[in-house]
Amino acid sequence: MMESSRSVSEPQLERQGRRLAHPARRFLLLACLVAIPGIVLVAIDNSWSLPFGIALLLLASLPGAVAIGLLFSSSVARWAARHKLFA
Repeated sequence: MMESSRSVSEPQLERQGRRLAHPARRFLLLACLVAIPGIVLVAIDNSWSLPFGIALLLLASLPGAVAIGLLFSSSVARWAARHKLFA
């Protein structure tokens, strides 16, 4: 067994943290897939590509924000499962 899994005081919180991490990875992948073409369009900087690039980056920020929130919630749940202090 892993050393970190032995120190888990509340396995239900640990499971919840792992459950939140899986969709967070998918949202992060979706955000990257949308943001990369947006960055390329902004870098090309033609008269027509700049607004489309900015629009793609704004669209990528939505799943990116969801992913960051889920990753933060996952890390807090896994940290709390070990009964460690936050500050």
